Order: sequence, then structure tokens, then C-alpha cells
Amino acid sequence: MSNIGTKFILGQKYIFDPNSNSLVDQTNNDEVVRLGSNESRILLLLSERPNEVVTRNELHEFVWRDQGFEVDDSSLTQAISTLRKMLKDPTKSPQFVKTVPKRGYQLISSVERSAPVSSSDAISEAPVADLPTESAETTMSAAPIEPLKPKEKTPPIVWAMVVAALLLPILVLMFTNPAQSSFRELGVVENVKIVTPENHPDVSSWQPKIEQCVAMYIQSHNDDKLPLEVIVTGDQSDQIALNFVHTVEFSNENSTMRIFTEQSDLDKVCQ
Repeated sequence: MSNIGTKFILGQKYIFDPNSNSLVDQTNNDEVVRLGSNESRILLLLSERPNEVVTRNELHEFVWRDQGFEVDDSSLTQAISTLRKMLKDPTKSPQFVKTVPKRGYQLISSVERSAPVSSSDAISEAPVADLPTESAETTMSAAPIEPLKPKEKTPPIVWAMVVAALLLPILVLMFTNPAQSSFRELGVVENVKIVTPENHPDVSSWQPKIEQCVAMYIQSHNDDKLPLEVIVTGDQSDQIALNFVHTVEFSNENSTMRIFTEQSDLDKVCQ
């Protein structure tokens, strides 16, 4: 059974689609607001737990640590501030994201989950032609048919996590810089630094493909949309991910590209 990703209707105003990192403002001619990956992942966790207090530690875990990154608390504060601006949500009298001092944050608006479209639902709604009684009886007498066991429905939270896993890996430090000891530099291509977390396994064997991919990416972007840096993560034995981090102004350009050991079409992937 296949499902289209879950969406959330927030405060009867915004339609939040975590799969495309977007908000649609229903009160403003369906204006589309693009979220950064950090803000989208924060809003996803809050939407999954409406009116619950989500601790700062839980947000750090879901947004950064699960992706292999460790950032300071200012990164979360900045991401929350940016999310509020995108929601047009005043800090002093919030309608969506409320700060719970010394604990975390709470989504206080109404949240409606749109039902995913299921292929099995479409099949069950199709009209069924009436079969002749004699033919039906013959079929039944020929061999007993065991009743199909209804498939157990997957909880919505599981589908939401699947959608989240398909989102772009969280690009850390979009708005603040980490301590210099958090990353080690692998190289520089046309003034764009390539780094990897300090505790990440050695990826030196990937260096030629990494630099080739970064160079191709730079060629396909204008000067004002060049990435600030590229963060290398992933399973170094089979595949790795190149996380392209842009400025705040062009945070919607943030993207992740995966390259594989035997991959030869880098010119198509790295753009």
C-alpha cells in the first residue's frame, strides 16, 4: 500500500507540507512560503505533538543529532525565530509557536492532519459488477476461500517519520557558526570550503569525486547563490552525502546530493 505524504492544516490558516518544506497561506491567495530544512523539521515535530511541550533537547535530537550533527543552543533559538517570522507569529502574543521558559516550545494552534491518499482506498471504491448467482455458487463450491485478514494500518506517526527521513538532511549552522573544533576541513573548491564532522570516518578515498561534484555544482549556480560550505556525511564504504549550505537569504537552495562508489554520471547529479 502506497501513501502520499501527510500534510498539516495549522490554525485553519496554513497548509504545512513537510515533504516539500513549504507553507501555503490560505488567507493570502494561497501564497507559498518556503521553509529552510531546520525550520521544516522543527515544525514537523511540533505538528506531530500539538499542544504538548517539546523540550529543547528533543528538538536538538530530532533536528540535528539524528543527522549526525551537534550544535549549540543558539542554532535552535535562531531557527525558532526564523520559523516565527515565516508564520508571521508575534513573540509577545503567539498564535502558533509558544515558548515555555526553561522547558521548550509548544504548538498552540489547532492542527488537522490531512488523510494520506491510499492506493488500497482507491481500489476499494471502484464499482464491482454483479456476477451471475450460478457462477458465484460454482466458484464457492469448487474451493473454499479463506477470508483475507485486514492489514493492520500503519500509525500516522510512522508515515510522518518516513516523510521526514526523505527530507533533505538537516544542514546545520545555517544561521550561526559552530565551534571551530566541530568540523575538519577536507579542501576548498573556488573559495567554497568542504568540511566533515570531527568524529566522522575517513573519506579521503572519496576526495576526487567530492571535489568534482562540488565544482560542477558551483558552475550551475550564480555567484550570489554559491554555497557557504559543503558538509560531507554518510557511509563512506558505499555512498556519501554532500550537504550544500547556503546563506540565510538563499536557504531554500540548501540541498543534499548522494554519490555512490560506482557512480559515473556526476555531471547529471551534481548540479
